[in-house]
Amino acid sequence: MSEKGRTGYADLCVVTAVDVEFTVAARLLAESSLSEEAGTKICRGRFGRRRIAVLQSGMGARGFDQRLAEHLAANRYDALIVAGLAGGLDPKLRAGDAVLYDFCHDARADRDEVASVGADEGWSKFLFEALRAASRHCVRSSGVTASRMITEREDKLALGDRYGAAAVDMETFEVLGVCARFDLPAAALRVILDEAGHDTPDFNRAYEADGLVNVRRMAGVMMARPVAATRFLFSVRPALRSLRENLKAALCA
Repeated sequence: MSEKGRTGYADLCVVTAVDVEFTVAARLLAESSLSEEAGTKICRGRFGRRRIAVLQSGMGARGFDQRLAEHLAANRYDALIVAGLAGGLDPKLRAGDAVLYDFCHDARADRDEVASVGADEGWSKFLFEALRAASRHCVRSSGVTASRMITEREDKLALGDRYGAAAVDMETFEVLGVCARFDLPAAALRVILDEAGHDTPDFNRAYEADGLVNVRRMAGVMMARPVAATRFLFSVRPALRSLRENLKAALCA
C-alpha cells in the first residue's frame, strides 16, 4: 500500500452514479479539484490523511466498466467504495437506512443460474464496524443490480424474495466485477431512498438511453402519480443527508 496510516486504507476511490451522489461525496473533501478523464467526471481531494478520488459512473453505469478498468490500470488505490442511493427491497428498511452489500446479484437478464459478485469481506467488515461505532443504522445484506428502476411495490417485494436482497441499484454489479479483476478490495454502501412497501413514479419513462433526464417527461411522470411523487420527494433530502453522514463515518474510520 502506498501509505500505511493507522488503517492501511490511505488511497481510496469512491464511485457514485448521479450528480447528487457525486456532489455529496465531493463536498466531503478538502483541497479538492474537478477534472474529466476519458469521459469520467472525477473529484480528487483529501479527507484527513486519506487521498480520495470520487468518480461518477452515470445512471446504469453504461460503458463505465471499461472506463473504470482503464482508470484502475493508471491509478493505484488501496480500496474502493460504491456509494449512493438505492431502492428498498426489504420492507423492514426505511428511507435513510444504510445497507452494506455482502454480495451483489445481476438481475439485468433472465438466467437459470444467478450471476453474483462478492464485496471484499475484510473491507466491508471494517466499514460496517466504523458505521456502528458512529451510531449509524446499517445492515449487511445482499443487493441486486437491475437494468431499470423498480417502481412497483409488488415488483420490489418479489425481487427481494427472489434474491434474498435488501436493496436494488443499477451500477454495483459492474463496479464490483471490475474491482475483482484488479484484485482491489471493494465494498458497496447504499442508502435506501424509496421503501419496498411503496410505489414510486415510473421514472424509467423520464430517462433517455444515455441515462440523462428528459425534464419534460419527468414532469409528466410526477403528475401521473402525485401521492407517490410527493412521498418520494419528501424522502430525497433525508436520504441524501444519511448518505453524507454514512460516507463521512466510513471515511473517518
